[in-house]
Parts: sequence; C-alpha cells; structure tokens
Amino acid sequence: MLLRSAAVGLATVTFAATAWGVSMRDGHLAYTPAPDRTPQGCCAYYPYEGSLTFVRIHTASPYDGYGRWGGWSHDYPAADLNMSTILRELTDIRTRELRMGGNVLTFDDPRLMQFPIAYVSEPDEWRVTESEAEGLRAYLLKGGLVMFDDFFDFEMANLIAQMSRVFPELHFIHLDGTESIWDSFYRIDPLTMYLEGPRKYGIPKFQGLFEDNDKSKRLLAIANAGADVGDLWEWAAEGWYPVDPTSVAFRIGVNYFVYGMTH
Repeated sequence: MLLRSAAVGLATVTFAATAWGVSMRDGHLAYTPAPDRTPQGCCAYYPYEGSLTFVRIHTASPYDGYGRWGGWSHDYPAADLNMSTILRELTDIRTRELRMGGNVLTFDDPRLMQFPIAYVSEPDEWRVTESEAEGLRAYLLKGGLVMFDDFFDFEMANLIAQMSRVFPELHFIHLDGTESIWDSFYRIDPLTMYLEGPRKYGIPKFQGLFEDNDKSKRLLAIANAGADVGDLWEWAAEGWYPVDPTSVAFRIGVNYFVYGMTH
C-alpha cells in the first residue's frame, strides 16, 4: 500500500461532526442513530464495500458507566468520524464519509472479520464472555489489531485479566519506542509525548500484546494506559484541548491504523 507523506497540519482539516445527525437535547449533545442498526439497537451498521471503516466495540460491562450507553460508547460518534476524516485527508487509506463515523460491533460478531482494526473505549469496565473471547482470539490470529483506550494506568489490571482469557499464553509488554508501530507513518516517541484528557494528563504508559510474546513479531493489541486519545479526537472541531496534544492524538491514531493495515 502506498501512503502519502504529509505534515501534520491537523488544524487545516475541517471536521463536520455537528453536521452528522448531532443536535442539542436538554443542554447536551445528542446523536441521532442512522436507520440501519446493529443488534445492540443503538448504532449504524455500514456493510463492507472495500473502504476502511472505523469499528468500535460494544463491550459487556457490569455497570452502565457515564453516558447513555456506557463507557464503550464514550466519544461516539464524533471521535470515530474525525479519525476517519484524518486518515482520508493525510494518507492514501480510503475511508467513507459516514454519518455515524463507522460501525459498532461485538467481538463475537462474525462481521468483525471484515474490518482489520477495532477500537475499545474504557476496558476497565469490560467483562469478556466466552463467545467474545473466542471471537476476539480468532480475529487477532487472523490479522486484526485492537486498540484499548480511555482508562487509567491502575485500571490496566482488568484489561490484563480479560485478555488472559483470550490468550492465556500471552502477556502485555511495556512499549519503549523501538516498536515498528511508532514508525509506521509518523515518527513518534511514546516516552516523551504529553496528552490531555478528562482526568487523564501526562505521558501514557503504552503496553502491547505480541505474537509469541516476541516484540519482533506482529502486534495484536495495544493499550493506551493513562490516556484518552478518543476524547481528543472527539473535540478537535471545538478546540477544547490545545493544538499540540490534539495533533499528537491524531498522529497516534494514524500510526495505529497504518500499522494495522500493513501488518
């Protein structure tokens, strides 16, 4: 796949989240789902047609979390839409202009196999079911990549516990910047970047799950411990956060997607 080199220039990219079924309801942003719905009955489903589609995972949780649908839906759909826009504008990855940004699926949905990269918000709430563990294992072994985002560093314990049910033989490894994902499009140093977010500030502690626990092999899952990258994606149009951490968040996203598409 040929990728077009580009300066970040994220401030010049126009986001249109407020034009995609977004309105104000009781003083809060409200998103109107598209007619085609997933089994969860909340969100759009766009069938595979050759372009890359952002996929967010609906995870099982013991409680609902903040917001209408729980932590899995935080920053939806604006984050999904804005990240897809950045990929379309700055790389040669084809994404569609989708009203709800992308798809919402579960790990045990067979349609997930059509989409190479999956995003999970707030895995601290996640309780993997047996069918989800089987589906996620098959998805990652087939070539998928999953990114876990929006959780505190101390909440990594739950993610480790849930993923141990998916891959008992694997363990998370701290990333130090030598991994190829940090050079897949932009050169990023994960040990020096500074991110901002709701109650999450500073340098994240990135961890990865690799085939055979070998960092020279393919990365199956990456965890943004102590970061909320999706929140920076979501509010890029409104300017809630400074330009620098917002730019870094999109660089991270671009690198993840490019890596997932080429490995």
